[in-house]
Amino acid sequence: MNIQNIISLTEMLAATGFDGSIGQRLLQHICFKPSDFYLTEKLVKGKDVLTCSIHFERKDDFYTCHYYDAAFLKAIELPELTIQGINIRELDKRMNEIDWSMKEVTATSFNLQDASGWQREKQIEQIVTDLSRLSAFEDGRYYADSLKVKHWLDVPVIYANLTATRSKFEVSQRFYFFDGQGIAVDEAYRFLLNRWLEKKLHGKKKQAADPDAAATDETANGGTDKSLLQKKRKRRTNKIAR
Repeated sequence: MNIQNIISLTEMLAATGFDGSIGQRLLQHICFKPSDFYLTEKLVKGKDVLTCSIHFERKDDFYTCHYYDAAFLKAIELPELTIQGINIRELDKRMNEIDWSMKEVTATSFNLQDASGWQREKQIEQIVTDLSRLSAFEDGRYYADSLKVKHWLDVPVIYANLTATRSKFEVSQRFYFFDGQGIAVDEAYRFLLNRWLEKKLHGKKKQAADPDAAATDETANGGTDKSLLQKKRKRRTNKIAR
């Protein structure tokens, strides 16, 4: 392994704002000599979350990092509101108390006849039922989607497609490295926060002009801009061969 290469990458990423311990994670991946790979870093900014996927690519015994994709998820605020007998904050509290991970069962004495052994599953079933009831009403659909994104976004095994739903709450952007320098993570956060505010403002204006069209557009459009912000206005013409 090219240890000096790993040290250089670690220093570059630390200067950008990522945790300096990322060097150990790099080592754990590079020892397998993959042609390319991603490392995911999650940064909490107040109540907001910035998730960065950093891309690495190999050429011979040398790895390069040309960009990272940052996804900004604004903190989801829920009102004290009851719709069709379902209190939004109370449902949020119930979902927050659930361990959503799928753990491997090791108990040999598990008995399906004993309901005390699967209270969690009963609670989940009731939560899913309440979310479905909320989604059946126009006023409740937004809050049902909000709760799903808030509690299920990082859960590996969830029987719900959140791709379209998360675009209502998330904006993302690719940030490039050039000559060993990149857009700092704090700058990326401020940029995406501004993008999110612009998106909300645009949505409110569109809803005021045409409520029906705005609702349809909100579901169809994602949060990713096609334009790419770069550290310098020079486009890289050479591509690294895999």
